Parts: sequence; structure tokens; C-alpha cells
Amino acid sequence: MSDPTCPSSERNETVWSFCFASLDEAASVALAFDLAGVIGTGDCLALDGSVGLGKSTFARALLRGRAEDPALEVPSPTFTLVQTYDMPSDQEDQESLEISHFDLYRIGDFDELYEIGLEESWLQGVALIEWPDRAEELLPEDALWLQFEPGADDDRRKLTLSGTGAWGNRLQRLCLKRALLIASGWGGGMITPIKGDLSPRSYGRVSLSDQASQDSFEVDNAGAQKHAILMDMPAWPPGPILADGRAYDLVAHRVTALAPMVSISEGLTDLGLRVPNIHGVDLTNGLMLWEDLGGVTLADGPESPVAERYIATARQLAHLHSQPCPTAFDGTGGTHHLSRYDRAAFLVELDVFLDHYWPHVKGRACPQEERARFAALWAPLLNRLERAEQVLVLRDVQDPNCFWLRDAPDGQPVGFIDFQDCLIGPVAYDLAALATDARVTISDRLEEDILSAYHSARDITGESREGFAVLYCLCVAQRTMKNLGAFARAADQWNRPSYLAHIPRSLGYLRKALAHPRLSDLKDWYDSHQLDG
Repeated sequence: MSDPTCPSSERNETVWSFCFASLDEAASVALAFDLAGVIGTGDCLALDGSVGLGKSTFARALLRGRAEDPALEVPSPTFTLVQTYDMPSDQEDQESLEISHFDLYRIGDFDELYEIGLEESWLQGVALIEWPDRAEELLPEDALWLQFEPGADDDRRKLTLSGTGAWGNRLQRLCLKRALLIASGWGGGMITPIKGDLSPRSYGRVSLSDQASQDSFEVDNAGAQKHAILMDMPAWPPGPILADGRAYDLVAHRVTALAPMVSISEGLTDLGLRVPNIHGVDLTNGLMLWEDLGGVTLADGPESPVAERYIATARQLAHLHSQPCPTAFDGTGGTHHLSRYDRAAFLVELDVFLDHYWPHVKGRACPQEERARFAALWAPLLNRLERAEQVLVLRDVQDPNCFWLRDAPDGQPVGFIDFQDCLIGPVAYDLAALATDARVTISDRLEEDILSAYHSARDITGESREGFAVLYCLCVAQRTMKNLGAFARAADQWNRPSYLAHIPRSLGYLRKALAHPRLSDLKDWYDSHQLDG
């Protein structure tokens, strides 16, 4: 197990250090791959330690990791003193990154260090130096030192990384992630970044197999045992701050730390919902390693929803909604009291529509009188949502947050993620998110089948079904307006134009919802301002 608090090497004058108390070879190689992804021009890495402690193995793995070629031939520079490699660059304006691998064990004369170009190596690329004690007075003050020492047995080593505070800024979180993997029994896993959404969280797929690529990733339940998901969720201060001084996260009841999510996950499991099993967690630093549910979601593409998967998801929602609704979850992360999807939360989300989608279409801010009119139109509609049956709302039940597990042994064919912001809210909300998937085009027929499956599972008939239809359309309208604002903001403020592709689909969903007679006043307001763009 890694321990960042274990005694450091004698280079204790450094500003930052991180100690891995017990590394086996697989974890050492994986750490080298981690480091390979962050080094760049100007870096000098000094690999210090006695013979046979794994310096060459680490250097070879780092070079192969940077080359993205596990089979790269890396001859020892013991006799040549230096081997130079052209690697993929860390900068867009450079064609390659030069890494010079030095072995100074056989240096017989100090002048040889100048002859082999040691001083210039980190100025024009990266210097990777074994036996750096032979040239310590020439090395830059901001070199990263890696001290290899004997471990508890012949198969393990102690490794201490130390350097300036700048190295700490670059490597602290990388080391914390690797420490969690080691503590969780996944020390040799290779991390491949996963493209994230607009949240502050980030993810990586951890692979114990030779296939760590993200391209076309698809795995069955047995194969998933060789993969896990590493979630990086550092706590952040609630925000953004609104014009009236409130923090959006607090008003919308969004979680801003990992601990509540851990307790929520455990609570959902107790309720019988299929969520990823947790392999390991670092609550202090906001890191969690959990089960990889695979690469098969509810759709095979934006225009290819798979009916069987959506219908199964609706049935699992019905099962969840049929149980008593909890008010809190107690677990490893402490007690998390569930918020209610109250009027303030609904309205602050609708403000996203006026703040971002309106100017996206109109080219100017929404006038205050129209904002007031919009809020007045929503007031009685929100009253109805607040009076509706209240259930546990996961909030983002859609592709790609739901995974198809095929012949799952527990009889639950759908696994759920992205539930950290769950709360108590109107019964139709998650079904609305599913049947009007913002990222996948759901046909009228499939929408009807999804609703029918839910109704049948909960025995909703007659007048109850008519009342449910009103709630459903209200949830679709509120959620879709929020989404439209979020997509416009992503494109206009965050340079993510790909989100604009979801707008035409969302406008279609909104049109259908506004066609319900109970939403006629809202439809008239919408039509009068020609907000279809």
C-alpha cells in the first residue's frame, strides 16, 4: 500500500515529496506511464538508487508510455551513456519532443558530462538520468528526483518523488490517484482518460488488460472485471454566484463533494438499483475507483435508440418509485439528507433558458418584463409539480448515463451512473428525462412504449394516467428548457459547439410537451417570441 506520509529521502530540503512505500513492478511501470503523460520540454528527471532497484525498468516504461508503444525497443545506455528519442510533442507548435536517456554509472571524467550534452538535454527536451549523483552539481534546481530504495521484500520497492512546488502542482493528484489504485488492488492498472461532460468531475478507465484504448470500447460483464472507472471529484465551492448573490449549486441542490455521492451510491444499492460497486475511495482527496459497467449504453448512436434498453430502464424506474422514498442516506460518506426539488430549484434551472438560450437566439438579453411574465406563467405549473407524488429522482436518466448489462445475473439489465445530485421530486421527472433523451432522438412510438411500460409496471390507468400525462409534459418542458440553455451556454461561453447538435432534437421535444392543453399559455408565450431559432 502506498503511503504519502512515509519518511522521505535525504533530499528533505525539497518543497514537495510523495512516497510510495511499497511498489511492485506492475505498479512501478504504471506510475511511469502516468508520469510519461505529463512531462515536457525543460524537465529533468533524476532516477537515484542502488543497483537492482528498478531504475532502468522505470525509465524503459516511461519511454514506452510517452511513445504510446509498449513494445518500443529501449536499449540500455550503460555503455553509450546516452540514447535519444523523438517522442510525440507536448506542444502544438512542435513536431516532436526529444527525450535523452542517460546512464552515468560509467562516467569516468567530469568533462564527459559536457561531451555527451548533459547540460543542453533538458533545455531542448527532457533529460531522464540514471545515476544522477555522478552529475548532481550540474543538474537544475527544479529537477524531479525519484529515489528508489529497498522495499519490504525482494519484489517491492520504496519510491519517493521529490521536487519543487511546481512539481507538486503537476504531480500531487497523479500520485494520489496511483496510491488509491494500489490500495484498492489495481496498482498495475493503466489509466486512459474518458471524455467528460460539462461537470467539474473527470474520469479515467483503468485497465488491467493490454487493451487500454478508449476507441470502440465494449465489454461484457466478465470482461468488465479487468476494467474500472477512476473518478476525480475534488470538492469545489458552490457556484456559480448568481446576480442576487445566491450560489447556483446550493439553489439547484447539486452535490459539490464526493462524500455524499458515496453514501448515495450505497443507499441506492440497498434500494435494489444497479449502480457500480465501489472498489476503493479516498474521501479526503475526492477520488473513487468503482466498477466499470462497460461500453454499451441505451443507444447505438444519436439516431439509434434501442427500444429494449429504454423500456427496461423505464421498468427499473417503476420498481424504484414503488418503494418508500428515503429522506436520507447513511453510509461511508456520512449522512446525506436528500433535498426536495422545490420551486427555487425549478426556477433557477429555468433561468438558464432565459440567461443563455434567449440571447443565443435573439442576440440580446431577455428583457426583465418578459422574465417576469415567464415566471408568472410557470408559477401555477410548478404548484402542480410540487403537489405531485414525490419519489427519489436521479435527475439525469438518459444515454450515456445508463448501461445495458445484457444477461446480468441479478436480473437488472440496466446500470445507472451520474446520480450524485439525486433528490426528492415529482414522479414523472426521470421518466421525462429518459423518454425525451437530450442526446438521442426518441421517436413518438418509442416514447409511447416507454411510458406504457412504466404505466403497466406501476398499474397507472384511467384518470391517474391522464393526470400523469400532465406531470410528464410539465417535466419535459422544464427539463428541456434547462437543457436548451445549457447547450447554448456550452457553445457560446465554453467553446463547445458540438452541444448545438442537441438543440433541434430538444426543440422537437419541447414542442410536443407544450402542445398539452394545460400548457397552452406557456406555448402562446413561447410562440410569440419565436424561440425555435
